[in-house]
Amino acid sequence: MRVVSVLPSATEIVCALGHRDELVGRSAECDYPESVRSLPVVMRPKIWDADRSSAEIDARVRSVRSTGASLYELDIELLRRLEPDVILTQDLCGVCSVTDAEVATACARADVAPLVVSLTPRTLAGVWETVDRVGRVLSDPEAGRALARELAARSRPPRSRGSRPRVAVVEWLDPPILAGLWAPEIVHAAGGEPVGAQKGRPGSRTDWNAIRAAQPDLVVLSPCSFSVPRTQRELRDPVLRDAVEHVSAGRGVWIADEAYFSRPGPRLADGVDLIRHLLAGDRWDPPMPVVAGPCGEVPA
Repeated sequence: MRVVSVLPSATEIVCALGHRDELVGRSAECDYPESVRSLPVVMRPKIWDADRSSAEIDARVRSVRSTGASLYELDIELLRRLEPDVILTQDLCGVCSVTDAEVATACARADVAPLVVSLTPRTLAGVWETVDRVGRVLSDPEAGRALARELAARSRPPRSRGSRPRVAVVEWLDPPILAGLWAPEIVHAAGGEPVGAQKGRPGSRTDWNAIRAAQPDLVVLSPCSFSVPRTQRELRDPVLRDAVEHVSAGRGVWIADEAYFSRPGPRLADGVDLIRHLLAGDRWDPPMPVVAGPCGEVPA
C-alpha cells in the first residue's frame, strides 16, 4: 500500500503501527519519527513563518484565513508521480494542514484516485479512535485496536475526587491561547483541573492578566508547532517575558515541546504523563524536551 500523509499526527500513527515502509510522501511538518524526514514533501506552507513573532504569525494567519485562502500548497506533479493508494488528511483546522476538500481538488488535478481519509478528532477518545481507524485503513486492524487500547489506558483519569490543582496549558503566546480540544482532558487525566478551556472546543483566546487572575497552580507553555528552543527565543521579548513572569504558579511555569499537546497522535499520552509528573514535582526523564520557564525552577 502506498500512503501519503499530509498530517504530522497521522504520520506518527502510521509509524507507531509499524507501517513506516508504506509511507511514500509527507508534509513539510511531518518530522517524527526521524526516518520520515527522507520522504518526498508533497505539501508545504506557502510562506515560511519560523522567524516571525507569535503576534506576526497570528495576524498573517487570521488575514489569510479571512479570505478563505489556504496557507498550504500541494505538489500536483509529485502527487501524480507517487500514485498513492491512500492520503491521510484532516478537516478540523485550516491552520494545521490542507483540508480534505483541498486534497480532493489536488487529486483531481493530478489524475489520481486514492482513498482520502480525513481524521478530525476533537477529544482524547476521538484521537484514540483515529489510531484504530488508521489501523483498519492499513489492513492491520489488530495493531490499531491494540495501540488504541494501550493509549486509552495510559490516559485514564484518576479515581480520586479530591481537590485538583489548576493547570493552564498555553498553546500560543501572543495573544495567549489556552489549549482546547483534547488538552483539557489531558489535564484532567493527569489529576488536574484545566483553566479556561473546554473539552472538544477550540482553544480560548485570552490575555496574560486573565491567566494570572485565574491563579493556576501550574502553567505549561507549549505553543503549537514550536520546539522548546523556539519558545525560548520568543520569550526573549521583554514585554512578553514580563507578562509571563507575572503569572504566579506554585508548581512553576514550564516550557514543553508542542507534541505533548498539539498533535492528535500517540504522544498525547506523554502529555498526560508530563502533567502528572509536574504536578507531583518528582524526578522524571521525559521523552521530549521540558524545561523550567522564565519563572525559574519549581519550589521544593
